[in-house]
Amino acid sequence: MDLLRKVSSRREQAAALIIVLALVVLVTALAVAYFSRATSDRPAAHSSFNQAKADQLAQSAMDNIIGDLRQEIANGSTLSNGIYTPTSNANMLPMRSAPNTIQNLVRISVRSDGIPPPAVPSRASAVNSTTDVSANGRSITLPRWNKHYLIPRPLVRSPSVTTPISDFAPPDWVFVTNAGATPAPAPAAVIGRYAYAIYDEGGLLDANVAGYPSNTTVTQFGRKGSQAFADLTALVGMTQSPGVDNIVGFRNYASAQPSGDFASNFTFSAASATLYYNYVIANNTGFLTVNPVPTPSASPYTSSTKTDQAFVTRQELINFCRATSGGMFTANALQYLGTFSRETNSPSFSPGTPTTTNPNLLLAQVTTPSFTRFDGTTANMGDPLIKTRFPLSRLAWITYKGPSANLATTDPVYTALTAAGVTAATIQAGTTANIQTCFGLTFGGTTGAPWTYSHGATNRILRLDEVAAAGREPDFFELLQAAILSGSLGQNTGGGVTGGNVFPDVHMSNTTHHILTIGACIIDQADPDSIPTLIQFIGTNGNTWTAYGIESLPYITQLYPIAGASPNDPTKWATYLLFQVWNPHQNVPASPPTVHLRVDGGVGIFTGGNGQTWTSGNPPSIIAAGQSITLKSTASFSTATPLTTDNTTGATGTTPPGAAGTFAAVAAPAVPTPTPTPAPTPTPTP
Repeated sequence: MDLLRKVSSRREQAAALIIVLALVVLVTALAVAYFSRATSDRPAAHSSFNQAKADQLAQSAMDNIIGDLRQEIANGSTLSNGIYTPTSNANMLPMRSAPNTIQNLVRISVRSDGIPPPAVPSRASAVNSTTDVSANGRSITLPRWNKHYLIPRPLVRSPSVTTPISDFAPPDWVFVTNAGATPAPAPAAVIGRYAYAIYDEGGLLDANVAGYPSNTTVTQFGRKGSQAFADLTALVGMTQSPGVDNIVGFRNYASAQPSGDFASNFTFSAASATLYYNYVIANNTGFLTVNPVPTPSASPYTSSTKTDQAFVTRQELINFCRATSGGMFTANALQYLGTFSRETNSPSFSPGTPTTTNPNLLLAQVTTPSFTRFDGTTANMGDPLIKTRFPLSRLAWITYKGPSANLATTDPVYTALTAAGVTAATIQAGTTANIQTCFGLTFGGTTGAPWTYSHGATNRILRLDEVAAAGREPDFFELLQAAILSGSLGQNTGGGVTGGNVFPDVHMSNTTHHILTIGACIIDQADPDSIPTLIQFIGTNGNTWTAYGIESLPYITQLYPIAGASPNDPTKWATYLLFQVWNPHQNVPASPPTVHLRVDGGVGIFTGGNGQTWTSGNPPSIIAAGQSITLKSTASFSTATPLTTDNTTGATGTTPPGAAGTFAAVAAPAVPTPTPTPAPTPTPTP
């Protein structure tokens, strides 16, 4: 028994020893693995820690730089309602500390920074980032400072060489300590350094928008007004083909449908150039997105795979420039091109001394709880009252036949609008409701009838603060009134040579009449017809007044009477009114077309001097309302003859000359009444 017990005990001890040894080996392996992993992870952790420190330093440097720029804005401005207004014109742009030969460069970190107030000095040290190599042999080379191609380069260099012109002085280091950035710290206190150059890309052409293809006609690109019709061949090193055509072909591949491809260069026919033109003028998203509509399935296009493209980053644009052996265009053009547009479309005009009539447009804010803007967005209290500039394409809505949306597609006015480049979508957007909302105008109802202005008041134009209180956006004429200094409006002769409250001064001293006249002239300069726009409102004397636009037509420049014994009856007194007609516009045709003059009202002879009130019991010598006269280019009026006998048609005023609707007497206007503002009808307008 003892023997068996001893044998069993030895076996158990041996097994225990094996188990212990196995555990020791396992623990040793785990310890070795742990220390091995810890040893390998330490460099990665150290690198990650250093990267985090570098990122934190870079973010701190960025905060310092942006903070200095913000401080410059605050130093050179006055603050009102959250809006900084520059105290002088010089403070509207950042102060420059760069040579004028480098237009994009605004500022660099430079030692002994003597930049004038309100700018904040850069705090740079006397150690240069390029010429003063650090102890570990590091520096930033000149080519590296210009990897973005925003600094001009010598013209002879290849696209891959980024060395800037000699006018560029590399920035100096700014040392960072635990107490902040300083130009001369104690060496032991330095925890990092940074150098910077600030560029203004706001004036660059957006490569995602600018430029038009070959075969675009003068009528098409002559519209301008958009970067899409900018002439990129004016840039250094840029040609129309292949340079501009390749840019447009790449980014507008679906909307313009060019021939060729990226490798062999894009080419444009007249048809593809027209497709590009139609895409541009119909764009209502502000080019914030590319056209998602693929190209037709006709060869070589694939409808399921091809769309427009965009340059998302500047590096993509640079790579595009280098795409072929010779470059799609020379890299010298890159200093003028960007890949985004940061320009705000909100007006920022402010007179030197703002008033309620001419306020600072940035300070004109929404004061009602909310309302819906014309584009369908919501204007909340505190938002800018004027969100965007007024689209001048809406001027096409106003025609002498009424709202453009009411025109038949076969109407000559409709044809003239489309021939002038106005899209069908723009014409159809000119509804009665939209015109009332955007212009405050209503039409008289018949061809040749005047428009009537009434938008909250029948005898004046509301100020922007009154528009905000009404809970709507300002119309075209309200914007004109806000932007045109009131001191330049309503001037008169002070009685002229006769003195007193004479007829011309009554109208000339009325600012509403003046602004409506300016607006009517703008409309007439935009429309393709030769019929002046008429806009009526209630004048200061309670009567209906009319503001007339100006077309390229002969106008009466002088009117003077000749009186004496009548040649028909020496016992009677005769008076003639002589008119001098002249076209003040430039580039008037050598053979002017036949022109109709129409008398609106009557001509009377009064007794008792100025200021006499007209009454029906004091008849005029001529009642000429509705009478008209045709001025032939071969006729002369050097000899005075009555209106009713020389070159006239419809002399009695009862028969309009020409076909019905082509010319007629001014319709008797109804007294304007306040018109409630209809709910805006959001309609995409290019």
